[in-house]
Amino acid sequence: MHAKKIVYFFIILLNFSFAFSQIDNSYLYTLNPDSLLKPQTTKAFLFECTNYIKNTEYKSNVEQGATWVGSQFHPQLYFKTKSKFNFKAGFFIQKDLGNNSFRTLIPTYTFTYTNKNIKVNFGTLDGSLDHNLIEPLYATENYIDKRIENGLQFKGKLKKLSFDNWIDWEKMIYRVSTSQEIFTAGTSCNLSLISSERFKVNLPFQMLVRHHGGEIYKQPHFPIKSQFDFAYGTSFKLTSLNKKDYIKLDAFFTFYKDISPTKADSFFDGTGQYITLSYKKNNCTVMLNYWDAHQFISPLAEPIMLSKSREYPGIYMQYRKMAMFRFFYEITNNKTWSLVARINNLYDFSEKSYNNSIDMFFKYNFGYNFRSR
Repeated sequence: MHAKKIVYFFIILLNFSFAFSQIDNSYLYTLNPDSLLKPQTTKAFLFECTNYIKNTEYKSNVEQGATWVGSQFHPQLYFKTKSKFNFKAGFFIQKDLGNNSFRTLIPTYTFTYTNKNIKVNFGTLDGSLDHNLIEPLYATENYIDKRIENGLQFKGKLKKLSFDNWIDWEKMIYRVSTSQEIFTAGTSCNLSLISSERFKVNLPFQMLVRHHGGEIYKQPHFPIKSQFDFAYGTSFKLTSLNKKDYIKLDAFFTFYKDISPTKADSFFDGTGQYITLSYKKNNCTVMLNYWDAHQFISPLAEPIMLSKSREYPGIYMQYRKMAMFRFFYEITNNKTWSLVARINNLYDFSEKSYNNSIDMFFKYNFGYNFRSR
């Protein structure tokens, strides 16, 4: 019954919009050429650089602490035609401090078609934190560990509706391959019920399906693994008279379902509730979160929120209950650069332990217009 309801609900809401739910990660979004280049630009050079420091001090059977320090560079050439097409091609380079080799060095390209409020990407997507998924579905650390997504993406806005639907093809297989293919499909959506100058009410909906499978690779074949997660909720936002400060309340229900022919984990389904209250004043934000889950698993989520241990395979916890207190300082300068600093203090009622983490990102964007004859 749960699976049928999920399918019907997804079909109805597939084209609903996505809005800022819980943390606003727009400071770290993929570079938008229109924000840096002149309107009539047909050829340009784009450069995107992100420097990061992330440290987690976790004392849990579900997840242990880790540290990431490094930089991401993404130089690209940009071509725009007089029609509705444009093309970007470049290299994504990632270098971690303390590692003498490049962590990642891969080519990227994106064909983009735009028509009024619709945008279609083929190739490298506007992915990662751009999808604006809540943390029980998508972890911030994926911005460091899994920044580049390649596949097909449809996004846009239709009056009160907007949407981001995508498929990220993570691993290709051939007849000589010895492992499974992997892909992730998702949608991040929201219906705007009230959108006045100072008060907004939204109904967000988010879904992820991650699949390990394939038929053509060499024997022996591994069991097919498909995991389905979705979340829906309500978001209230009251903005101050200066339109910069606000108070915001988000409440989400999350659901997990193992839809594999042979069950992939000890838990076949699960649920969760995620509540966020935040207050923003100037460049500072104070946030309170509460997470209560039962047998909840999501392959790309914040690991410490899950009922399955990444650190110790085979360890499962029926219940996860935790409260968080967060402080953010975020500043940006006309889409050219942005600074994000976050402190997260977390108390885990399930394991009676105190955990904390810090995130710091400095992102710089640059665009140069080539003169046309």
